[in-house]
Amino acid sequence: MIRATLNAEGIFRAALRLVDAQGLEALTMRALAADMGVAPMTLYGHVPNKDDVLLGVVNLVAEEIGLPCPGTPPWDALRSVSREFRRVALRHPNLVPLIVERPPTGSAGLRTLEAALDALRRAGIEPALTAPAYRIMSSFAIGFVSLECGGYFRPVDVSAGGHIAPIDLSAVPRIAEVAPYLADWDADAEFETGLDVLISVLAGWAASAGPGQVVEGDGRSGGHVQRVDARAHGDPDPVIGRP
Repeated sequence: MIRATLNAEGIFRAALRLVDAQGLEALTMRALAADMGVAPMTLYGHVPNKDDVLLGVVNLVAEEIGLPCPGTPPWDALRSVSREFRRVALRHPNLVPLIVERPPTGSAGLRTLEAALDALRRAGIEPALTAPAYRIMSSFAIGFVSLECGGYFRPVDVSAGGHIAPIDLSAVPRIAEVAPYLADWDADAEFETGLDVLISVLAGWAASAGPGQVVEGDGRSGGHVQRVDARAHGDPDPVIGRP
């Protein structure tokens, strides 16, 4: 049983602990109440429903994402935001499927979004291209982390499942050729390589914007990260999109 402060903040933190330990499927209002040592109906005096709890948990985790220090060169800042998202996601892998479903909300999530958009604008990306540039970076970071946490990139055994559907390796010569390299991988190195590739593309977008758009730095020093205070944040942020 987890003893926690009986308010919205305490409920969100208890829910996060439950998800971290047992997964999203274990998070029900009944299970949460049992862990907090209260009756289920008691929770509803502080949070309207489970959707509000899920939103509160996502916002709580967003507070753990460190923001680049003011003045960090733009490409460095973008790298820092991406790296911080991955760090926090790997700290809470059971929460990744929920993060994928919900866009940034609440003060912490919006500050993270602001940092990414600000980096792109300062790098020289035109306003009309900033949104798609952000979506490209987010798709890479979220997609990479989702597959990483889900185990999709674990070593590939080309003979696995052969007892169900035998495989003739002569019919898949490229798989046979690359198989030794599919059996091992360096997640950190490949994440950094992906950032390199995407930022080089976005730097081309900035360069094509014409004179007057200055790109600061070369984006390779990594940037400095300023932690966000992850302590109590008072009342929950307003819920959006609730019926």
